[in-house]
Amino acid sequence: MFDNLLIMKKGIKRMLSLWLVCLMMPLQIFAQSSVCELANIIQQTAWKTKQITEDVVFKQAQLEIFDSKQTISILALQPASTAKLAIYDAGDELHLTSELCKQVDAVAGVNASYFALEAGKGSVDFVRVNGTVLHERISKTLQSNAAMTIDESGIHFRKRDTTDAKWENKIDCENVIVSGPLIMENGEVAQLDKDAYVKNRHPRTFVATKADGTILLIVVDGRNANAAGMNLYELYVLAKSLGCEHAMNFDGGGSSTMYVRGEPDNGVVNYPCDNKRFDHAGERRVGNVIYIK
Repeated sequence: MFDNLLIMKKGIKRMLSLWLVCLMMPLQIFAQSSVCELANIIQQTAWKTKQITEDVVFKQAQLEIFDSKQTISILALQPASTAKLAIYDAGDELHLTSELCKQVDAVAGVNASYFALEAGKGSVDFVRVNGTVLHERISKTLQSNAAMTIDESGIHFRKRDTTDAKWENKIDCENVIVSGPLIMENGEVAQLDKDAYVKNRHPRTFVATKADGTILLIVVDGRNANAAGMNLYELYVLAKSLGCEHAMNFDGGGSSTMYVRGEPDNGVVNYPCDNKRFDHAGERRVGNVIYIK
């Protein structure tokens, strides 16, 4: 009987040790099985696909993932594409994403950085286009912790320098837009806060890159029975499942909109939620867009 008690104690200790190991597993390890599962689902899903130009592909699908219904729209710029990304800012005025994209005859585009809802303010984050600073950063939120730069070599993401209040002004690039948070760095999840913005599900807009140079503009719809939206950890798993190495979040919620030139409904191809209906008419006015030219 004494031997049996020793065996039981050893068994309990082993179970407790395994339980503690599981509790201490980092997000990267925990998410690995989710990444593999989602990558298989993505591969097996019949995506609605359209070749927009020789180098740009539009894909869209509704998937059952993360124990929820999700609607995902993707614009993919192929490596060494002749199509390029650019930033268009409306100054102190707010306009629909589709309107801004049409003003520059964009091939396609998505909403970009955070902005003030009050009239006459526009973007609250730093924006520089063709060497001219259009907005200084007045946002005090922790979300805006990164910048996307655009030059002849493509796009790059820069982390905020926490030691320098004017870090974005010192970025040596003619085209810079601040937003965030950064979601992925070198294939691993970026450091994310634990606030409601990160943990709760919302419509999301983000930009990601693959190792081969492919650029993805992605909109995840939300706030609807057909589209739950994602938190930023789920966004990381999605980006990882798509084979991305770097990813940066932009403004989401009612702002999340994707435009494709020549498509019905003013070119709006996702399901913006500002009208609380699952259609293409719920666009919110925004301060700027990232577009494909």
